[in-house]
Amino acid sequence: MRGRKLWLLQIGVFCVFSQEVGAVWFNGVSRTASAADASDPVERKPGVRLDVDVSAVTLAPYVWKRTGSASTARAEATMPGAYLRTVIEGSSTISLLIDGTANNGCPVEAMPVVDFSVDYGPYQSVRLVKTGEVYALPLAENLDRNVPHRLEVHFRSAALGPARWQASTVHLRIAGFELEQGGSLAPDTPRRKLAIGFGDSITEGVCNEGSCPYYSNLLMNNARSTWFPLVCSALDCEYGQLGTGGQGMVRPIEIPPLPQTWDHFDAATSRLTDGLLLPEPDYVFCAMGTNDFRMTAGGREHLDISEAYTGWLAALRKACPHAQCFCVVPPLGWHSKEIAAAVTARNQSGDRGVHLVDTAPLKAAFHESRGTQLAADGVHPSVYGNAMLAALIAVEVQKTLRPAIEPEGGNRSRRSGFR
Repeated sequence: MRGRKLWLLQIGVFCVFSQEVGAVWFNGVSRTASAADASDPVERKPGVRLDVDVSAVTLAPYVWKRTGSASTARAEATMPGAYLRTVIEGSSTISLLIDGTANNGCPVEAMPVVDFSVDYGPYQSVRLVKTGEVYALPLAENLDRNVPHRLEVHFRSAALGPARWQASTVHLRIAGFELEQGGSLAPDTPRRKLAIGFGDSITEGVCNEGSCPYYSNLLMNNARSTWFPLVCSALDCEYGQLGTGGQGMVRPIEIPPLPQTWDHFDAATSRLTDGLLLPEPDYVFCAMGTNDFRMTAGGREHLDISEAYTGWLAALRKACPHAQCFCVVPPLGWHSKEIAAAVTARNQSGDRGVHLVDTAPLKAAFHESRGTQLAADGVHPSVYGNAMLAALIAVEVQKTLRPAIEPEGGNRSRRSGFR
């Protein structure tokens, strides 16, 4: 009975949370078909510019490629899902400094969309349109400068191309903040643990706000309201979200297969330091497999991902010696046996830190060729579908972790390792 109550409680919590964050807001008006853009005219006065590479800015782990220092410092995200948080003090205005040179040559309809929230207010969306320079993107004005203001910014969506992996054209590159003279930054309280998650267009949030041809309306995509951030909230994690359409475990599409990309920010820059993912995450999630098929005269033929998945887990363990790794079966149930076999192989090798998360209880609510209650196209979960998926995954993860939970003040389990 207790387990059933926990399950129902978490479903309720996740559903309410997802419905709250699912709407797109701008100036207090719900807008799900369009967003304001960065060219909206706002009268601006000279202010103080603060760099992005300061300790007062909480950057999502593992996803921001950081370059330069001081005024040349940049934080660049390849895939939607990256976020930052900070606290603004002594300023009635807030602007985010965007380095638009990253987006040179990008079609307007492919430009990144950013969500932001001030003081836990409704998320508002803005589509970037400028290129070729560093510019100030106004986020808030007429604030009370005598009290601190919490700012949260999310990379909501962007087109898959041109060249998401090979170039910066559809990336989000941040240079810092612009505040009133005398304004400053203070840190927001970080969560206790760290997680990184790999996935495809489901984890990217493609079409989770409504049905549309893929990437045709970027406001229908929302990385912020997918299953992974919800699970990380339940686990009290800062997280690096790496979901991208056009990727499989073995099938090369727009993005090379995961075993070729997981340890890189982009095609040219490694994510690892001396072979390690630092700081080491507490949890690693992988939700891949939906794209691993090919079409033949006889229909869809699934590709064997067993060897690639097992090899990737071995490589991951070298970079993250102590992390708990959760291998999530795609909602359609595809490749479930191969994923389970890869997990078993790791367990039999002595690695007890790799776990299977079977989404079979929700399999009937998804379909490869027609819409369902949880997915308008049958494949990509809606906001509600993501909430249901997150609840299932969170409960399964908590079941796995419960035996390892230590008394308050005890040593962290990561010290023992899982080799």
